[in-house]
Amino acid sequence: MPENAPLTPATPEPAPAAASTARRAPAGRPGHQLAAGGVRSSLPAYTLGSPYALQSASAITHCPPPPPGLKEPSASHFAYGLTLPSATGTPVIAHDSAGAVLDVHGVEDELIDPALSLVHELAVHACRFTGAGELVHLVLRRSDGGALQVVAYDTHTPHLNSRLAGQCAERRRVSLAAVRELTEAGGGEWGFAASHPPAAGVCTWATIAHGVQGASGAAGVAHGEVA
Repeated sequence: MPENAPLTPATPEPAPAAASTARRAPAGRPGHQLAAGGVRSSLPAYTLGSPYALQSASAITHCPPPPPGLKEPSASHFAYGLTLPSATGTPVIAHDSAGAVLDVHGVEDELIDPALSLVHELAVHACRFTGAGELVHLVLRRSDGGALQVVAYDTHTPHLNSRLAGQCAERRRVSLAAVRELTEAGGGEWGFAASHPPAAGVCTWATIAHGVQGASGAAGVAHGEVA
C-alpha cells in the first residue's frame, strides 16, 4: 500500500444470524402442548409466557403509582409468585410458603392438603428440569372461587429434534405421575407446554377443583427429595 494512501476503515461483515434453540408454539396456538404432555390448559396465554407476567400490562403508567389493594384476603381470588433456586430445599420452602398463603386467605380445609402436595410435587418436578444455579418460578392462584391453579416454570429448553423431544416428554410424564394422580382425584387438569417468549424452558400447570380423599397432607410431603 502506498505510504500516502488514505486509510479506509474496513467494513465488518455482518455476523450470521444465530440459530434459535427455543421451540416456539405455532402461530395462533398459545400454550401449544409438547408431545401430549397432558390436558390442554384453560390458563390465559400470558400465564404460559414470562413467569413474571401475572397480569396484562396497562397501556398507561400512573405516577405516583396507585395504592396497594386494601381489601381483606379472599379465599376465592388470589395470585402469588415465588422464585427459588433449583436446590434440594426448594420444595420444602415452596410447600411452607404456599401453606402461609392458603392460611391467610382462609381456603377451604378440604383443598389445603392436596394443594400443598401439588405445590411440593411441581417444585420437585421443576427442579429436576432446572440446572444448579438457575431459578424456578412457581405461581399459586385462584379466580372467582374456581379451581386452585399451580404453575411451575423450569429452564429446560424444548428439543428441536423429534426423537429427543419425545424422550424428554416421556421423562416429564414420569416425573409428573404424582401430579397426575392428585389432579385426577381432585377433578382438575394438568399438562405442560413450551413457555412463550421472553421466557425460556417449559411451563407445567395443574389444577384442583375439590378435595382429595386420602391426600398425603403437609407432613407427608414436606421432606420429599429432588432426584
